[in-house]
Amino acid sequence: MTEQTARDAARDLEILQKLAEESGGLGIEVADVAGGIDDLSKALATQSEELHALRDSVDQVSQANAKIAESARASRGTAEQAAGEVENSRGTVESSLSDIHDLVEAVTVIQQQLNGLQDALAKVGEVAEGINAIAKQTNLLALNATIEAARAGEAGKGFAVVAQEVKQLAGQTSRATGQIDETLKDLTDQATRLIGQGEESTKRAEAVRSGTQTIGQVIDTVAGAMSTMQGGVGEIAEAAETIETRCGGLLESATTLSDQVDATSKTMRQSRDRTQNLTLASQRVVALTAQTDVETVDTKFINQVKELAGRVGDLFEAAVRDGKLTQGQLFDRDYKPIPGTDPQQVMTGFTEFCDRVLPEIQEPMLQFDPKVVFCACVDTNGYLPTHNKKFAKPQGKDPVWNAANSRNRRIFDDRVGLSAGRNTEPFLLQAYRRDMGDSYVMMKDVSAPIFVNGRHWGGVRLAYKV
Repeated sequence: MTEQTARDAARDLEILQKLAEESGGLGIEVADVAGGIDDLSKALATQSEELHALRDSVDQVSQANAKIAESARASRGTAEQAAGEVENSRGTVESSLSDIHDLVEAVTVIQQQLNGLQDALAKVGEVAEGINAIAKQTNLLALNATIEAARAGEAGKGFAVVAQEVKQLAGQTSRATGQIDETLKDLTDQATRLIGQGEESTKRAEAVRSGTQTIGQVIDTVAGAMSTMQGGVGEIAEAAETIETRCGGLLESATTLSDQVDATSKTMRQSRDRTQNLTLASQRVVALTAQTDVETVDTKFINQVKELAGRVGDLFEAAVRDGKLTQGQLFDRDYKPIPGTDPQQVMTGFTEFCDRVLPEIQEPMLQFDPKVVFCACVDTNGYLPTHNKKFAKPQGKDPVWNAANSRNRRIFDDRVGLSAGRNTEPFLLQAYRRDMGDSYVMMKDVSAPIFVNGRHWGGVRLAYKV
């Protein structure tokens, strides 16, 4: 080889190295941008859903308000009619109250007249008693005159006749006064009862008069309330009409904004897909450069993961051959949920076997390089049965803590996880953003396929910081 050829070869090697470095850097940048676009696309999708929900809510509010407005308009008419009827009833009630007051006054006058009748009957009784006294005296005088006429003999016969007539008149007068007295007693009893009834009627009449005053006050209160209600219903109707107008404008704005967000979200999804295609293209460039003899920053990780994949494949084949588990168990894809886990953890026919044999292969890789974050095996569906011990802690009550510290026995079916599990090329180098809760960390994930007796089982993942 000439000196010129050696210089050209060195220059080509340097170019390839720079190309590998630039491709790797480009892959990282593209992955970062793709992650940002994916986050933005998800955010827009969420906003779109929320705007659709908002638009539906505004539409429902508009419909409900339309019913309120219709009811308010109907209520306003009813209130006006009711107010008119109350006003008419008010005049009728006032007229009735006036008649009731007149009736109360009449009952009071009757009571007074009954009291006067009782007084008159008492006076008549006094007069009757005087007549009866006079009759008794007259009867006594007639008796004396009869006695004197008998003494006078023949000369007193005429006087005796007069005395006898006077005596009969006195008897008749006495009997008449007796009848008058009995009649006065009956009249007095009747008058007393009437006076008692009159007093009771007067009390009731007074109570009625007080009640009628209350009725008048109630009617006034009702009339005032109806007037206030009429005004309130009118205000409700006006407010409902205003809301109806504004809801119409808000619905139109929400619909327009929702359509715009939908269009933007669609554009972002398209951009995300194009960016992911660019990410895949950059990954292919990195893979092509890695296939040359050019040493890059990823070469040692690529070589290591390929060696690990071969060891795991040999380990699985030996286990099947020695009867430690069957081929069916090893390729079991019936994931059975573990009750009470959050995030959900699952078990398969090979989980417990992997827990026994994989730690001795995976754990040493954490010391392979300070940049290494984890090393784990996944099947073709992204199921990770056995993680590194620091990420395989028993779950607690906090799902957020569990998501970060209990990552074993979970299915990671994101783009990176599925690609690592389903890749059949000698290796796959991916750059991605890892969610750390409050921030993102750029990482690389290099994986190599695991084959068991010629059948693709999954892959070994080795993730490290950039």
